[in-house]
Amino acid sequence: MTGPAGSFNNRSGQRYRGFFLLSFPHIFLVFLRELRGAMRERSIVINVVLIPLFMYPVLLWLAYTGVSFVIGQTENFSARVMIAGDVAAGTELVRKIEAADRVELVNRAELVDRADRVTVADVEAAEEAIRDGRLDLLVELAPHAGGYTGDIEVRITGDSSKDRSRIATSRVEDVVTRHRTAYLERAGRERGLSGPAYQMIWIERENVSTSRDMGRFILGMAVPILVIIMLIVGGMYPALDATAGERERSTWETTLTAATDRVNILAGKYLYVATLSTTAGMLNFLAMSLSMRTLMAPLLGDRIQDLSFTIPWSAVPLIFMVIMLLALFVSAFLMIVASFARTFKDAQSLAGPFVTVMILVPAVFMQFPGLELTTWLACVPIINVCLVFREAIGGVYHWPQIGLTLLMEVLYIWIILRIAAAITRYEDIMTGSYEGGLGGFLKHRLLRRNPSRGWQP
Repeated sequence: MTGPAGSFNNRSGQRYRGFFLLSFPHIFLVFLRELRGAMRERSIVINVVLIPLFMYPVLLWLAYTGVSFVIGQTENFSARVMIAGDVAAGTELVRKIEAADRVELVNRAELVDRADRVTVADVEAAEEAIRDGRLDLLVELAPHAGGYTGDIEVRITGDSSKDRSRIATSRVEDVVTRHRTAYLERAGRERGLSGPAYQMIWIERENVSTSRDMGRFILGMAVPILVIIMLIVGGMYPALDATAGERERSTWETTLTAATDRVNILAGKYLYVATLSTTAGMLNFLAMSLSMRTLMAPLLGDRIQDLSFTIPWSAVPLIFMVIMLLALFVSAFLMIVASFARTFKDAQSLAGPFVTVMILVPAVFMQFPGLELTTWLACVPIINVCLVFREAIGGVYHWPQIGLTLLMEVLYIWIILRIAAAITRYEDIMTGSYEGGLGGFLKHRLLRRNPSRGWQP
């Protein structure tokens, strides 16, 4: 090896020229060696096969069941409501609130005086009780100024930061709305008006989406994020184990002495990691597609009968293609990050922030149903693939943007692989003696040009 950067091939003495020294038989042998070793690792089998195919859907079903149980328990509580103000003016409304299901009037007899009014101090005490969680809602009644006889104003005070108060508000508002409708109908009949005569504005709702469209909408919101998580989970452990883990077991130097170029060893390991990541993603996609109805049943209840969770067959090839590209991108990135770690634990610490970003950023973006695949978003890695994934499930194909997305993903993968190939030039990184990280390597070595000969990856 000559030069501080190790710019010559360590076995043939030829100047390293990127991917031109690739030997596919050697790459395949390294790939088979890594794959056989992975089959003996219980953690890899669990992360790549069992979790995406079985454990993850089961865990989601348990989580959704628990959430629906908690929601059911929350909605079954009795709302604690206090009525204040001119109670006599809204006697009929008070009776309806008192008779409403899961509504309990609190301390009404103690808070009103002989004039059926409460003092300002009592209202302030009720508001303080709402903030403390001892009361859910305050309803204040007063005659409407300048209105007809019997018109009343209703002021509802609650705490939107508390679930109990929000639910209590919804229940009381339903009662008030029904009372208002009945009052208008009665007032109209007294004045000789029929319903159409005073209704004036009519609202009709029509949903043109079918049960299949609604089911695909739910699939498009949930499945891409879950597949990304499984891609990362399925590729993270193999990527870290094939680099930092092997270095920690003191077998890395032995692997580097194999009768082949380092780039072939790197390519074989990369093919192995990408294969496991792709397998985890596709298995998870298959499991989620088949079990989504069962998973969502605890949350949707009887509404699940109106939904059809089917994916168009025409979208399957495109979905598999974007899963493969995303697995190639994630695997290459994880292997580069792990190359700068000496131990498996160090690699986990280095990869943790990047993995968090790769999961959270698309998860946040995918929460916007109106977000579409535009030309600009087609250039953003990971997010572009998620949008293609979601629109393909819905049967929507913007082919110019899809083509740009696939092209940009291939470009990003090529750039990362070039960086990975350049890493093999540096002996201190390959042996684990380099003190810096990926950022320092990019700044101080890869992006620093030598005016006399330029940068040659």
